[in-house]
Amino acid sequence: MVVKRIEELISAKTIPASGRLTSGGWTFGEGSGYDVVVESGQEAVLLIADNANLGDLNIDVARGATLRILNIIHDHSAMNIAVAVAEDAQCMMTQVVVSASDTRVVASLMERGARFELGGVFVLTDDDQASVTVDVNHIASDCQSHTSVKGVAAGKSHGSFSGLVYVAPDAQRTDSVQSSRNITMGEAHIETLPQLEIYADDVKCSHGATVGQMDSDAILYMRQRGLSLADAKRLQIEGFVDDVVLHSVIAGSEEVLAELLAEKLNRL
Repeated sequence: MVVKRIEELISAKTIPASGRLTSGGWTFGEGSGYDVVVESGQEAVLLIADNANLGDLNIDVARGATLRILNIIHDHSAMNIAVAVAEDAQCMMTQVVVSASDTRVVASLMERGARFELGGVFVLTDDDQASVTVDVNHIASDCQSHTSVKGVAAGKSHGSFSGLVYVAPDAQRTDSVQSSRNITMGEAHIETLPQLEIYADDVKCSHGATVGQMDSDAILYMRQRGLSLADAKRLQIEGFVDDVVLHSVIAGSEEVLAELLAEKLNRL
């Protein structure tokens, strides 16, 4: 139902056998190829959902093109997405994970002026096991990347985030930010491993990671104003993850994604 609503929102067409995309909304159908190219100068929107059973997916964003990706993982799966971004092209991605899964995104900024952004969230409950990996390779000079992933784990679930920013010797004037922020509850665990591997000397790179519990003072404040403990916790978690939804790369998808997260949060 979630996938169908997003497809209708972007007026999605099925990716052709050639895998070559022009401007507009696209999705995978039965028989779609795993190699995709966004044509030069085009502005495409791509829905990647785990119901398509894609496995490995390779995407090239040609010179001057823009690609917006919404990646929804809500039905136990494994997925590998590799994106190569050419000169003055950009790829922006929103990733929402609400089930046990193993996902990996590798973005390579191949030519000058390429840009990659990813905002992601994973919410785990019960005995979910999920792994999220986002690697960014800065191959050329004057490129930018920004990765921000938030995680919530409750019950006996276990989550992990791994992120590598690699800067090649010729990738001068790289500008890269990587962030991993996480909240755990109960017996749940989240491991986070942000990494920088830099071989150029004129760069601006930063990374950070936190794993913590809920804000007890904020919960007490809400309890004093009449909210139940469960409602206070839920409100705090919603505030933590909602900014990912509010900044979705697909305008108008906020309500659908909020409902998807709310359904999962009901199980905290």
